[in-house]
Amino acid sequence: MHRAIMGILLATVAVPAFAADMPVKAQQYAAPFTDWSGVYVGGAVGGAWGREKLDQNVTTFDDPTLISSQLFGTSAARILDGTPTLIAPPFVMSTCLLSNCNTIKMSGIMAGGFAGVQKQWGNWVLGLEGSWDWLSLKKTLSATEVDREPVNRFVIGAGGLPVLEVPQPTGLVTRTASVTAKIDEVADIRSKVGITNTFLGPNILLYGTAGASVAHVQHSLTLTQNVQRINPQTGAAIGNPRFNEFDAVSGDTRLGWVAGAGLDWKPLPNLVLGVLYRHHEFPKGTVAFNDGTNSLGFGTSRVSLDSVQGRASILFPIH
Repeated sequence: MHRAIMGILLATVAVPAFAADMPVKAQQYAAPFTDWSGVYVGGAVGGAWGREKLDQNVTTFDDPTLISSQLFGTSAARILDGTPTLIAPPFVMSTCLLSNCNTIKMSGIMAGGFAGVQKQWGNWVLGLEGSWDWLSLKKTLSATEVDREPVNRFVIGAGGLPVLEVPQPTGLVTRTASVTAKIDEVADIRSKVGITNTFLGPNILLYGTAGASVAHVQHSLTLTQNVQRINPQTGAAIGNPRFNEFDAVSGDTRLGWVAGAGLDWKPLPNLVLGVLYRHHEFPKGTVAFNDGTNSLGFGTSRVSLDSVQGRASILFPIH
């Protein structure tokens, strides 16, 4: 009996001692959010600034002088209808309408959405991203000129035929010109090359991006001319004035390129916050207007666009 009790006690002591000699598996800790592989979708908002450089067609508009001798013409039927007819002079403005005479600068808000897919190999991340953004970039430039000029006026002469009035009358000519440029949409498809596990840690991704881009550019043009005959000695108005207006809108979609750089931070496994800078270039496009009666060319233009946006997205992991 005593021997049995002693054996049980010895076994009780021996088991813990044997267990103490066994290797112990290390405790597992949660790994950092280092895997950037996945499909993501998100939104962005920020600011943008753009510039449009105009290369005017000298046969129509040539800043600093805006010229269109074909505007506001008088038909033969009007001259021959038996009523004294004031002939509008050519539309000429000597004012440099555009800032720097050929550049329109604008700034505003840029907001939109994006989606992409990326895969991580070691410290490198490669991906493809598409985005669409709405922009509020818009700029209007206008000018007014008032001048006294000799004008032509047809009156009914002998035999009922129209003849030019002699002496040539003087007119008070008021001209206005207004040009509005607007960039309201831009869309990109871009490749993405990034690096992580840098001195900033595994939850920061630095990347560069480049690809193709399209933008919608819109212009509006308003020209007015008011001609009032005046008495050259007194300056008093004589008869009724003649008023003409040209008002038209033109828009086109342009293909260009985009390049930029960004930083993404992953505070949670599926949440990514970041900032992205992009530069867009859109080559020459034709700027032309038609109001249903007259057609005017404004030459060609080149558009550039820069933007900085804050971004937030949800990452859906893939392996």
